[in-house]
Amino acid sequence: MNRKNNSNNQILYNTILTNLQKAKKKKIGGKLESHNVLPYIKKIITDTSPNSPKYKYIKDGLIYLYSNHFGQDQVVRRSKESINKIKIRIKKQLDVLEKNSVTANEKISVELSDDQEIDILFLIWCDMIHDQNISVTNDNRSFSKFINSDIAKKLFGDDTRTFIYTNYIKNLLGILIKNPTKDNKQGQDEFFFKVSSGNNIKDILKGITASTKPSWTSGWWEKIWKREIIQTVSYNSNQNGENYEKNTLLLHPNEIKPELFKRQILVSIDQEPNTSKNVSSALFRSKSVNTHVKLLQPTISLANLIDPGSNMVKNSINANKSFLDASNTNTNQIRSKVRWNIIPYEFKLGGMNIKTELVERGKPHVKNFKYTYDYEINNKKYISNVAKGTGNKTDDSISKFAGDFYQILTALRMQKAGQLYVPASGDGMFCVIYAYLAKYVYKTTPRIIFIKDRGGTEPTNLVFLNLKEYMNNINTRSSSTRVFTEKRKFNSISSSISGSNSNSNNEVSSTNRSIIKKARNAVNQNARNEAIRKARNAAIQKANANAIQKARNEAIRKARNAANQKARNAAIQNANANANQKARNAVNQNAKANEKQNARNAANQKAKRNEFIKKIKKFTNLDNRTKRGFILGFNNGENANNLLKQAERDNKNKKEGLAAIRKQTLRKR
Repeated sequence: MNRKNNSNNQILYNTILTNLQKAKKKKIGGKLESHNVLPYIKKIITDTSPNSPKYKYIKDGLIYLYSNHFGQDQVVRRSKESINKIKIRIKKQLDVLEKNSVTANEKISVELSDDQEIDILFLIWCDMIHDQNISVTNDNRSFSKFINSDIAKKLFGDDTRTFIYTNYIKNLLGILIKNPTKDNKQGQDEFFFKVSSGNNIKDILKGITASTKPSWTSGWWEKIWKREIIQTVSYNSNQNGENYEKNTLLLHPNEIKPELFKRQILVSIDQEPNTSKNVSSALFRSKSVNTHVKLLQPTISLANLIDPGSNMVKNSINANKSFLDASNTNTNQIRSKVRWNIIPYEFKLGGMNIKTELVERGKPHVKNFKYTYDYEINNKKYISNVAKGTGNKTDDSISKFAGDFYQILTALRMQKAGQLYVPASGDGMFCVIYAYLAKYVYKTTPRIIFIKDRGGTEPTNLVFLNLKEYMNNINTRSSSTRVFTEKRKFNSISSSISGSNSNSNNEVSSTNRSIIKKARNAVNQNARNEAIRKARNAAIQKANANAIQKARNEAIRKARNAANQKARNAAIQNANANANQKARNAVNQNAKANEKQNARNAANQKAKRNEFIKKIKKFTNLDNRTKRGFILGFNNGENANNLLKQAERDNKNKKEGLAAIRKQTLRKR
């Protein structure tokens, strides 16, 4: 037991150094580095973690955080604490992660039709081109060849696939035709070219730049799809589109406030602009002044942690690691301001089976060794955290794509489990892939927060897709992704007029032209009047809201001040009471201590006196009167030694005197 306590009190750094020296049978110069410390940290985490299913994956997540996010210098610095203190720290970290965890069952499986597999491969192809994740080759330019490429086979199996011009792909390309860019009036022809055979589309080619070293034409195609995201998943149902529009809200990040939300929404951020940090800003603004809880609660998943773009997010682990790995283990400094979702979920999506696993990268005690997660797709491992633009190799391309794809699947897993858990991103392809999988594969309503990019004088806004039902209607600017309803009315009038003109072989009379002009002017005027009315109402509502908010803030301020004063008074009273009680306790403790000491002194004095009496009684030549005199002279024992010496001398003298008397008596005879 004592040996174990001594071991726990040892400094981990010294223990590691000693063990390494014994293993190498020589003294090791220099300093330890994180790759020397991590295997010991892993063992302590494993040994400290409770043997409970809810801690099954939390310990792996904490091992990953130590290895990849707490910092190499910090890991070494922590090793210079005692092993016992490190165990206390790790136990608290495990408990904090468990307390703030949000989970679902590890596995989920869905089947895919042939059309759905082609749709997903088309989105993967577009995403890899957008991220410059595959090289510009003739094979990569052709979608009909991409569906039978090494990438497609490693993701969905070795079956040979036939090109299908699905309704979904037709819809995506149709959206580009309806939304041409300024530079290209043909819409999709700047980005995609349809290859026909008679009346059938047999392939789609991706556009490239005309130069000696061609590159992919990036343009705005993925931004157009993101802007028209409702149309991408409602092309076969106008009713769905209208319902999605009604349940969607567009807000500037500065308009976010806690009163907007009926309940807490868990938000997992994939990507946001480097400068403005729109989503993180909104999350901070959703914090309740009363409960200090964010109604838009940042949530970090395992998928977030192993995506290379995770550190760019303001509400990432890097912004929160100082709380989880705080220096002081004796207080509540070790805490978390985010929720955690660090289960390595497994997804079966048609012919794709994808999951993650904690692995060792390199060899223990060798430079650059660490613990990390690998993706495992169809029993083949792919490394995580592959940065953009690293790979023309098949495996690198798949690893990079898996970073976003695993986040999308994780969000859908949580939504299917009934959690109000939404991804947030400014990446157009991320949003479009998520919306497709939600609507058509997992059969759930797409719910996502995405960044609506700045256009002209329009500011950057956040779109709360299908989330309005969880929000209060309290004097906020209400608008959907695009005001489809009015635009459809305008188009229907315009198209009906165009139809009558074409029936008369374009021989339009001046009367008809006048009617057309009046109709268009009427529509425009109605639209302007409606816009003015809405703007006026919005201004009035905003003014009323500001006044109400000001009054509410003043009331809150006064209540807070009163509460604070009351708390201060109570604290002072408690402090005074505690001080008085402490003084009383001190007096009582001193009295008890004195009483105990007096008792001990009396007992000691009695024991010494008894011992003194025993020694006096041994002097048998002394008479009882002399002995009593010595005993009475004992007093408090201050002169005991001198009395004993005197008694010994008197005893000796008495003995000699008695001997002399006996001797004289013998002579007379």
